[in-house]
Amino acid sequence: MNVKHCILIILLVSYYKVNAQKIYTTEEGHIMMMTLVDDKPVKAESHKLALYLDYDSKVVNGVLDIKTLSTDIPEINSILQEEEEPLMLRFTGTIPSEDFLTKRHDPITFNWLVTVTYKDKTYKSVFKTTLTHFDQGTTTSCLISARGQVLVSDTGLDKLIQDLDKTLEVQFAQLVLKLE
Repeated sequence: MNVKHCILIILLVSYYKVNAQKIYTTEEGHIMMMTLVDDKPVKAESHKLALYLDYDSKVVNGVLDIKTLSTDIPEINSILQEEEEPLMLRFTGTIPSEDFLTKRHDPITFNWLVTVTYKDKTYKSVFKTTLTHFDQGTTTSCLISARGQVLVSDTGLDKLIQDLDKTLEVQFAQLVLKLE
């Protein structure tokens, strides 16, 4: 291998390493949804929420396969598992804080506008969000906690699961590491 190839390889590896550090990723985030079905409370949870945070733009993208939700009602679990179509729920929103990942801060609370997409339907929702800073030994982290309501009719889930209430309470919390 000649010098030009070695330099090219070094540049490509360096570029990948620098860019890879700009996105925080988890595919094991926790999300919980609550609503009423036949006037009875139902909680659905998943530990398969994928989140991607771009450290530069502060854009968070989330992806959840609705089929990974689990409830205490076997009939609902069965409906979700037997659905043939993909049940991918996606959301995106920009966190309006420039410095939450670079320095210590008091809890930052804000109304977070997110765009939600499910089965080719897109709508906006506002989530009450708090960014809480804390030290974790030698690393510093920030916890993003969000909760909000979405209209079931906006999601289309009322066509999949009968007798759902009109609103769906959604909440999630995800720890992200400080940008080094």
